Amino acid sequence: MARYASRAVMEGPVQDGDLMRLRALLDEAVEQGEARLPPEPRLSERLGVTRGRLRTLLKKLEDEGAIWRHVGKGTFVGPRTLTDPAPAALSFSVDDVLQARTVLEPQLAGLAAIHATPDDLAAMDACLAQMRHVPSLRQWKRHDEQLHRLIAQATGNSLLLTLYDTLRAQMRLTLDRRIDQVFGSESGPQEDSDGEHLRVVEAIRSHDPGQAETAMRTHLLALRGKLFGLR
Repeated sequence: MARYASRAVMEGPVQDGDLMRLRALLDEAVEQGEARLPPEPRLSERLGVTRGRLRTLLKKLEDEGAIWRHVGKGTFVGPRTLTDPAPAALSFSVDDVLQARTVLEPQLAGLAAIHATPDDLAAMDACLAQMRHVPSLRQWKRHDEQLHRLIAQATGNSLLLTLYDTLRAQMRLTLDRRIDQVFGSESGPQEDSDGEHLRVVEAIRSHDPGQAETAMRTHLLALRGKLFGLR
C-alpha cells in the first residue's frame, strides 16, 4: 500500500553494502512471490557475510517490520502474522476490512502523534523515501504495509499492535487481491497515496493527533473510493 534505504539516516556500520544487498534480496523474493527467505547458511553465503553479521542485519529488518522470524521454521517477508487470524467459519468481505481499517487506523495515527519517538519517525521517513522509487506494485504494497505497521507500532501499545496485525492478516486474504484485480500491473494507488502517506507522517511529526487522525481517515477513504466508490 525500491530498495530499502536504511531505517533513518543510515547509521554506522549498517550503512554498508551488506544491508543494501539483503534488502535487494528481499525485493527479489517479493517479486517472485516468495514468502520465506532462504535458510541462514545459504543467506550468509549468498551475501558473503558471517552468520553473526547476518543476524545483526536480519534483526534490523525485523525491527522495521520488513521480515519476521519463527524459530525452527525460517525467516518470512513482511511483519509477523497471526497463525489463525479468525475462525474458518467467519468470512469477511473487502468492505468489512475497509470499514475496520477506517475505524482502527485513524485512532492509531492519532496515538502515534502523541507517542512516536525520533526513531519511529526516522523509520517512517526511510519507508516513504523507498516507496517513491519502487519498480512494481508488489514492492510498493510491501512498503505500504510496512509504513502502516510502523504507525501502529509508534503508538507504543502492544495490544493495539496485535489488533492491527489481526486486521492486516485479513487484508492479505481479501484487500490485497482486490487491489491486484483493480490495478493489475499498473502503478495502482501509489501516485495519490504517496502524498497522503506523507501528510499522515507530517501530522505525526508535528505531534498533532487530530490532524494525524484526519489525514489517515482521508487516505483510507480515498483508497476505498478507488476500489469501489464511496458509500
